[in-house]
Amino acid sequence: MPTPNPWDYADKSGKEHAHQAALFMWANMAVFNGFYVANFKEAYTVPGWALKNAQGDLVPQLKWMHAIHNQGHGDVIRGAVGKAEGVKAGVFDIFLPVPVSRPGGYNGALPATHNAGLYIEMKVDKNQPSNQQLEFQAYAKSMHYAAEVAWGWLEARKIICAYLGLPVDIPAISVIPTP
Repeated sequence: MPTPNPWDYADKSGKEHAHQAALFMWANMAVFNGFYVANFKEAYTVPGWALKNAQGDLVPQLKWMHAIHNQGHGDVIRGAVGKAEGVKAGVFDIFLPVPVSRPGGYNGALPATHNAGLYIEMKVDKNQPSNQQLEFQAYAKSMHYAAEVAWGWLEARKIICAYLGLPVDIPAISVIPTP
């Protein structure tokens, strides 16, 4: 049975949860089958295609990307339990624990950047970050973390690619390439 593909999964409901799950589908494909394979819908829909076409471009940095339970989902009791466990309102949805350093640009005229990891807050449609999320974003950046808001999984994928120094725009293909 083919692996569910993130494009269709995110489109099913269009809800934030579906977009977040789609992003993790993409990340898992990039970890185990390669970056370029993960970016083509055909890799998820044609059995065996991804395994035959991996080009040795695995992205192991995405293995430990994880979701953060950051709000009270459900009833008052679960909300209270989450709060007792340390759940904080405003903390972003996703964390990529990969430090990145880049030299300054323009022959050193611009400062170098050093980030301890990447936080992403997922939004869909007309949703906007809350004041607590904006406060967390400012705090995370002051502590040398990258912290970005993404509208949908495709934008989150681009943010991750840019952060890791991977190509952001992946050309679409209309036919399955041969191995």
